[in-house]
Amino acid sequence: MALMLRVRWDSDESVYEQIARQIRHGIGSGELKPGSSLPPVRALASDLGLNLNTVARAYRLLEEEGFVTIESRRGVRINPPAGKTDDGTLARLRSDLRALLHRLRQVGLRPEEIRRLVADETDRQADSSHMKPLS
Repeated sequence: MALMLRVRWDSDESVYEQIARQIRHGIGSGELKPGSSLPPVRALASDLGLNLNTVARAYRLLEEEGFVTIESRRGVRINPPAGKTDDGTLARLRSDLRALLHRLRQVGLRPEEIRRLVADETDRQADSSHMKPLS
């Protein structure tokens, strides 16, 4: 894995969520390619000085979200992007998006600022990965 993971002990974000977020970013940016393997739980835990269960929890979260597949004795592999999103997944993502939009409004962003933020992030991902810009 070419991705360098860093744990911030002073973060409000839990350690397993930090790991999952950084791996998601590596997948979204194209740094981690579909079909490639992540390090074994034991190796990554040792490299980061973490408990095995913390890394395993991050990997399970990524599997639940569809980013990876965990195969017994074969390890953890990066999944290719889904061809089509099922209705249940889309409903959960819409709910997550609504919650995030509420948080953005609560911190004082106006709708046009939120739209600009989303457009900027979408463009940034398209520029740094295999994604094509949304039309």
